[in-house]
Amino acid sequence: MKYLISILLVTALFILTSLKLTYAVEEISPSMRISLDQQLAKNAARYGVVGQAVLILKNHQQIYRGQHGFANIELGVAITDQHLFPSYSITKLLTSVLIMQQVDNGNINLTRSIRTYLPYLPKRWQAVTVEHLLSHTSGIPRYFDIAMESRNFLPTKKAVFLSLIDEPEHFKLGTKNSYNNTNFLLLSAILESKTGKSYQALVTEIIIKPLGLKNTGHASAKAIINNMVTSYQGANGIIKRNIDIDWPEYTYAHSALYSTPEDLTTFMTALVTGQFISQSTLTKFWQPMKLANGKNGRYALGFEYSFEDGYYQAGHDGGNRVKLRHYFNTENSLDNFTIAYLTNGNANNVWTDVLAESLMSIVDPEAFKMATLKEQFMTAILEKKINDLPAIYQAVSNIYDGDKASIERFFLYRAYALRYGSGAAFSLPAFKFLIAKFPNSTAALEGFTDTKAAIEKNKEGKLTP
Repeated sequence: MKYLISILLVTALFILTSLKLTYAVEEISPSMRISLDQQLAKNAARYGVVGQAVLILKNHQQIYRGQHGFANIELGVAITDQHLFPSYSITKLLTSVLIMQQVDNGNINLTRSIRTYLPYLPKRWQAVTVEHLLSHTSGIPRYFDIAMESRNFLPTKKAVFLSLIDEPEHFKLGTKNSYNNTNFLLLSAILESKTGKSYQALVTEIIIKPLGLKNTGHASAKAIINNMVTSYQGANGIIKRNIDIDWPEYTYAHSALYSTPEDLTTFMTALVTGQFISQSTLTKFWQPMKLANGKNGRYALGFEYSFEDGYYQAGHDGGNRVKLRHYFNTENSLDNFTIAYLTNGNANNVWTDVLAESLMSIVDPEAFKMATLKEQFMTAILEKKINDLPAIYQAVSNIYDGDKASIERFFLYRAYALRYGSGAAFSLPAFKFLIAKFPNSTAALEGFTDTKAAIEKNKEGKLTP
């Protein structure tokens, strides 16, 4: 109920003060443009997205630009194409590109120990390489957890590193991916050591100025920046203003970025068209690091990296509010898409993949078949179109050629996407469907049981996501 009240409040306020600007686009039909606009509105209603701005490119040319919702709920300020968004860890992509350049120039070696560049680091980190940092496989202690617990950031990067000497590693080197800001703090220190310039100077000199990114930069959470949206967070459908972490300047390699859809897609386009390093070199760099068990990791030199629907996908998430992603086909250089989907918060904790895929399923449903099926399943559950589920199940089964494990994983992930995006009560039918199809699945049963328990806690006033 609280979730519905929050959504109704946002929707009503939008109707009263809505100002949505979209640019004329030649490459898509008016009907598709309307469908994309409508999807933004659906995402706002389903997931409580406060404000959102999206830019989609096809073969590096804009095909869609849209906005929906509010830059500030309290003042009824609608999102426009002039607004800037906190973009959080998208800054890691800037760091990764700076490292790529240095590697390409022969100044940094991916397989060399990080102590080669920062000799004062603990000796037990000797086996950690630059590549381990980029791929989040280092196992190095997470300084952020310690800073949050103590409510204190140390004064310098070096002080942070030295403070971790007696902290235990989180896992054995190279055995898994574990997202860790310490990795990128170390990368920025390596960049500064090799170039003699500050991280911010490098970003400005190599990325921001050459690309003319006038609406991108790093800033303290306390800074007042013209046209910056207000940031919100939500839990169990209740939206409130977010208190962003006031990151110190030395952390900007992994935090505190702000930008716009135009600037982010300009950056991605510059990368994939060879403006930082050659396209052939990027192809070599964009290979997932192998884990100790021989399986591929989730990152390729700092970029989230995957393959689906015939496209390799590279990009990054920012604060679970922003998604920058490039889709490319290695067999056809003209077959590529880029999407920048920026929001300023939502009522629960919707995955940015859900938002991005909901639009790509409209842009090209034949090309993005898995994205289309994911969106169809979400729609069937949220709009109570239960009769649509058998056809969706059959289509997924056909794609996976009857592989039960893959089919189950598809629907299990969608069920959890609904739980975190719309709340436990809205996801329960998805878990029921999953149990009906996979009655012997421990994961399905655990998900169903845990979701029911969360609903009961909500009823008792003990809020649980």
